[in-house]
Amino acid sequence: MISALGQAVFGLLAAPLVVAGLSKLFVPAAELSWPYGSRLLAAPHGPRLVGVGEIGAAALIIALPGGFAALVGLVSYTVLAVVAYQLRGQKCACFGAARLASVGSAHIGANLAGAVVSAAALPFLAEPSPLPRLAGCVAGSAVLVVVLRHWDRRAAEGDGAPPCLEPVFGVRLYVSGSCPACRSLHTLIDRMEPARRDSITTVVLNPGDERPAGFEGLGVPSATGLDAAGEPVCSAVAGIGDVKALIDRIVVRLPGGTHAG
Repeated sequence: MISALGQAVFGLLAAPLVVAGLSKLFVPAAELSWPYGSRLLAAPHGPRLVGVGEIGAAALIIALPGGFAALVGLVSYTVLAVVAYQLRGQKCACFGAARLASVGSAHIGANLAGAVVSAAALPFLAEPSPLPRLAGCVAGSAVLVVVLRHWDRRAAEGDGAPPCLEPVFGVRLYVSGSCPACRSLHTLIDRMEPARRDSITTVVLNPGDERPAGFEGLGVPSATGLDAAGEPVCSAVAGIGDVKALIDRIVVRLPGGTHAG
């Protein structure tokens, strides 16, 4: 018989799936960085569908006997590792929050670790013990939420790049057609004065397109400021808040040759 500690491991395996699933269900679609734009996986229905699947997998991990629960975990985390590998370099609403870092080796490694732990638990066929599993799931979920909130706050504070001290006369904006956050940003841009809107050059990135120099690892929307000659100045930024702040810094040319901030 598996000890209470061993049973709690199944709860820990379920915890990331619970947090990810609930995030996708309750975070507004406009705030999600979602990389899929076609068929069933397109936002806003795609994130909800995936979220329901993740919560269902977590419920099975908690409810099924050891070996079967481990098999569900192995399949779930293997699929997530493959998806993370395919999405590396892009932003994805893994846990709902739009400001999380782009998908990279940490995402792939975490999912592979979940798959390895699940594979190690396959030989155990003991009946489930709900209380230790639920306790492990609650504890794991709480720790994960604290860590995610810390990362989210750090991302909101910026990436540590030096502040842009150069005048910004234009912005080159990078978006994708499958990005709800990009559509929300364009809604904000549409409300700006025409002179500021005219100073924005929008480039649509298609799946598989290589990121421009200086934008490696950044998701969309992302942007860089331009000087009066149309050359990039300062570091690229990503996310609705930082891109909107950059656009607000555009020096707007007024009739008569004067400028407005």
